Amino acid sequence: MASRPTESNIGQPGGPDVLSRREIVTRTNTVLAEYGKLSLERIRPLVRAGEAKQVVAFVRNRPGEAQHLIDSVGENLLADEIRKIGLPARVIGENNDNFPLGADIEPRVVFAIDPFDNTSPYVRGHDTPAYTVVGAYDSKGAPIGGVIVDIMGNRIYASENGKNTVTDVETGVTKDLARSQRTDITDENISIASFVGEKEYSLPFFDAFRPMFEAMHNKGMLYPGGGAFIYALLASGAADAYVMMNEPRSEIDPGLPILLAAGGKAESINLETGKATPYKFDASLTDSDSVPLFIAYSQPEIRDAIVAAYLKGKAEAEEREVAIEFYREYQTMHEGQEYQLHGPQVN
Repeated sequence: MASRPTESNIGQPGGPDVLSRREIVTRTNTVLAEYGKLSLERIRPLVRAGEAKQVVAFVRNRPGEAQHLIDSVGENLLADEIRKIGLPARVIGENNDNFPLGADIEPRVVFAIDPFDNTSPYVRGHDTPAYTVVGAYDSKGAPIGGVIVDIMGNRIYASENGKNTVTDVETGVTKDLARSQRTDITDENISIASFVGEKEYSLPFFDAFRPMFEAMHNKGMLYPGGGAFIYALLASGAADAYVMMNEPRSEIDPGLPILLAAGGKAESINLETGKATPYKFDASLTDSDSVPLFIAYSQPEIRDAIVAAYLKGKAEAEEREVAIEFYREYQTMHEGQEYQLHGPQVN
């Protein structure tokens, strides 16, 4: 591995501004690996002790959402590792947008980070999994790699050079990951994930996707969690798809590289037609944009079934609206009137 340059030799011959693509990838993977190990060392003791729940700020572009002390550990830790290895990179998080090596250096890598996924249930004292998630992209938006750290489970999911693994830190055992091969939504082992823990997301989801549940096997499962960490479950075959209404990009970008490395896909779905468009990382949108209907999945047949269910649910909802409007107008009709499609008319 190349020697580690410092901020003082940025711009010098052999410095980070002239690093080869191979060296950029190597250093990026080193940063991700170090972050995985160090985040467990720093964050896990706090979580096990139930500490660092204090509110220290509020999340930008997410009105009313607080930043807690536990959220602030990961971004600084990641920036420190980038500085150590001399990688010209940008860090985009829910709470900060840093150029760790200085604004005058053109970044060759963009790191998207969710420093602590599942903060809300954690600060409430719920028995919930906690994760820290980082995805890395090159200057053109192509994924380089990623790491998803299961803090309570003491496991590290990693995507490096197109290969996904999970390491049990306690035992030291590393296993390869593979996405689900299920193609039928009626399979009894089907598992569809969606974050439904807050009203903002649960009401639109259940309004839109009742036909999906009707189509699923009776033993099919709705996994009610989601966010940046869900891509570890998709990449490992534990979940077949992740479906969200109004999903923030800041929840997609950190974990997405591990799904793409597994051969899975992520798409935005047109709300009117159901047409799928491949989701693309855009650093300028990570901290401010959301996707009206987002699906990440392992197999296209599952995606097709979900979209068909959504369109069916949409049509049924529109029919209910017509029926409700008819009832309301009927209630206001007077004797001698008859109902027409465009409202009550006098004979």
